[in-house]
Amino acid sequence: MSQPTIEILPLKKGFLRAAADATHALVRIVAPEKPADFEVTPRSPLDIALVIDRSGSMSGKPLETAKECAIRIVNGLRPEDRVAIVTFDDEVSVVQALTSAIDAQKIISEIKGIASGGSTDLFAGWEEGAKQLAPFTKKDRIARVILLSDGQANHGIIDEKQIFERVTKIAGVGITTSTIGLGHGFNESLLSGMAKCGEGVANFGQEADDLDEAFEQQFAILSNSFLRQVEIKVQGGSDVKARLVGEIIEDSVSRVRKLGTLPWGASLVAVVEMQIGQNAKSDELLAVNFWAQTKDGEVVKFGPQILSLPEVDLAAYASLVPDASVAAAITEAIISEKLEYVEDLLRRRKHKEAKALFAEIESRTDLTSWAQQKIAYLKNLLDDDMIMAMKEMRYSRADMIRSAKAREMRGFVQQVNKCVMEDESVVIRRKIAAGRSVKRQTPTTPPATPDPTNGQA
Repeated sequence: MSQPTIEILPLKKGFLRAAADATHALVRIVAPEKPADFEVTPRSPLDIALVIDRSGSMSGKPLETAKECAIRIVNGLRPEDRVAIVTFDDEVSVVQALTSAIDAQKIISEIKGIASGGSTDLFAGWEEGAKQLAPFTKKDRIARVILLSDGQANHGIIDEKQIFERVTKIAGVGITTSTIGLGHGFNESLLSGMAKCGEGVANFGQEADDLDEAFEQQFAILSNSFLRQVEIKVQGGSDVKARLVGEIIEDSVSRVRKLGTLPWGASLVAVVEMQIGQNAKSDELLAVNFWAQTKDGEVVKFGPQILSLPEVDLAAYASLVPDASVAAAITEAIISEKLEYVEDLLRRRKHKEAKALFAEIESRTDLTSWAQQKIAYLKNLLDDDMIMAMKEMRYSRADMIRSAKAREMRGFVQQVNKCVMEDESVVIRRKIAAGRSVKRQTPTTPPATPDPTNGQA
C-alpha cells in the first residue's frame, strides 16, 4: 500500500535544556494523494441502521426531530444503499429489517408512524441495529449504526464502560457507530463516548436542519478513507516527559490516543507537550508511532519517527520565530484542554473557578479568528444556558485537537479564519456553534481590540 508521511513540527526549531516551561510540537500523519488509477466514486454504498429512541423522555419535539432526521437520511440514500429502522424504549422493535432504499416512501411511512413509549434500553436498541447489519458487512460497503437519542439510558445495560467496550468491539469488525444527541438535557458523555469508541461522529442539534451537513461530511470521509482506526502513541526520550495535549480528564493514559479515519490527501493531527530535563539527548527528544487498519482490515504500524533539535541558549531561543500555522494548531489544542477543565468544574458546580479559567482563555493574545468567535459564543451561552454551554464545549473539543485537516500546513491559518477546511475529497466545516447548522448559527462577533490611545491622537 502507499505509505503515509509522519511529521513532527516543533513550535521552535531549537530547545532549552531544563527549561521551566514546557515546549510543544505538532505531530501529523499525512495521507498520500489518491493514485491516478483510484476508482473515483461519490461514495461507497451504505448499509445504515437508524436506531431511534422512542422512550418517554423523547416525547414531543425530540422524537419529532429524530423522525425528521431519519426521513432526511432516507431521502438522501441511493438505490444501491440499504437501510434498517430500529426503535426502542424498554423494548426493542425492528420497524424495518435491512432493505434496499429504492422504496423510500414505504420506509418513510414506517418512520412517521413511530410513537413515544416507556423506559430507555439504549444498549439493546443499539445492539439490535448492529445485528441488522452484521450478516451483510462487506469490504466494499459502509456499515454504520446511527443512534438518535437523548442518551438517558435507564433500563438494561446502563454502565457507560460496558457500552463503550461493546461499541469498540463491533467497530473492530467494520460496523461503526455515530450518535445524534437530541433534546435539551441529552447525555453527552454517553453519546459522545459511543461515537468515539465506534469510530463514528458525534453530533447534536435542536432542529433537523442542524444535522444535514453532518451526515454529508461523515460519509464523505468514510468513502475516501485511506486508513481507519488510526491511533497515535508518543514516548519522550531520556529525561523528557511527553504527553498528548487534550482529553486529559477522560483519558487514563495521555500518551496514546485514537484519531479516527484518515482520508486520502488529508492529515490527522495531535499536539505533544514536552518537559525537557537536564540530561535530555538532542537527537532523540521524542518518538512517535502510529497504528491503523487498512480498508481490508489489515493492522499496520508506521514509525517510529524521532524528533531531534539543536540545543540553544536563552537568547537564541527567544529569537526563534515559531511557524504561524503550527502555532495556530498548538494553541487550539491547548484551548481544547482548558475547556475540558472548565466543563469539569461546571459539572462539579465550581462556578467561580470555571469562570476564572474561562476568563484566562479569553485573555489569550494568540487566538485564531475562529477560536475568538468560538470563545465569544461560549461566553454568551454560559450566561444564557449553562447546560448547553457544557455540551458545546464537549462537542467542540474534537474539532480543535484531532480533526482531519488540509494536507498542506501552509495556508492553515487562512483556512481556519474562513472556518472551512477542504481538499478535493472532503469538506470539514469548523462551525462556531457545534449544535447548529452553518445556516442557523449566529455567533456573537468578538469585541474589537481596545485602542491603547483611547481615541486620542
